[in-house]
Amino acid sequence: MAFTTEALQELGLTQEQIKEVFALHGKVINPLKAELEESKGALESLNNQLTATGQQLEALKEDASTSEETKKALESLQSDYDNYKAKAEAELAQTKKVSAITLALKDTNAYNPDKLMKFIDVDAIELDKDGKPQLTEIIDGLKESDPYLFKQEDDTPSPTILPPGNPQAGGSESNDPFQAIIDGYGK
Repeated sequence: MAFTTEALQELGLTQEQIKEVFALHGKVINPLKAELEESKGALESLNNQLTATGQQLEALKEDASTSEETKKALESLQSDYDNYKAKAEAELAQTKKVSAITLALKDTNAYNPDKLMKFIDVDAIELDKDGKPQLTEIIDGLKESDPYLFKQEDDTPSPTILPPGNPQAGGSESNDPFQAIIDGYGK
């Protein structure tokens, strides 16, 4: 279920209640967006540094005045650089996968989506072409094996103990059976 105005209206919320829900949701999402933007900026900066370092290594390797010993050292540095770059790309892919799973878990009806992450093997999760994790089977399995982790979808209506609204003003012509008994004693 998408988090939209129409979906909230289907749940019976008024426009004012919907505005309040979106305001509360914004308080949760905005720090996450800021953190994401900061991470993107840091990632872009590191990628630029890696590209510049790679270009410098290539320029040094092609320089004719560089000795054989220096060229061997540069090749060693290039190898280390390639290993570091591959490791950084793998870590970035893992971080993206964990972030996607964490965001997907927030859409479940779990009591605590962050704690639910402990039950999931991140390496076993595949991302689809849109970058969304395939969690349906795992979540359904957890709902069966550990139902206490999730809010129960209860379709039973809650009982009405008191009638809604204020009682009618003015008098003894109400439908109150106790009032009829009291009025009967006075006659």
